[in-house]
Amino acid sequence: MPQFVIEREIVGVGSLPAATLDAMAKKTREVVNDPVASVQWLYSFVTDDKTYCVYLAPDEEVLRQCSERAGLPISRVSRVTSVLDSADEKEPE
Repeated sequence: MPQFVIEREIVGVGSLPAATLDAMAKKTREVVNDPVASVQWLYSFVTDDKTYCVYLAPDEEVLRQCSERAGLPISRVSRVTSVLDSADEKEPE
């Protein structure tokens, strides 16, 4: 299934109390756990004014619908084309 990154601009999100972030995560889980959605939320990175959320989903439109149902904004959706990992470094021969 394709992987996507959703960028969400949420002013001050990095300063929100843990309980507020937990409530946002709970609402997200409720929406994506709907078997009709065929979406899997992997994890999110929280910065001062944005979150970057990584999902598996059939397409961008399904993600937009899920975000709308969760009441979360979307600034940008990007499909992941490659993943680079520090563990993939090749040893010199």
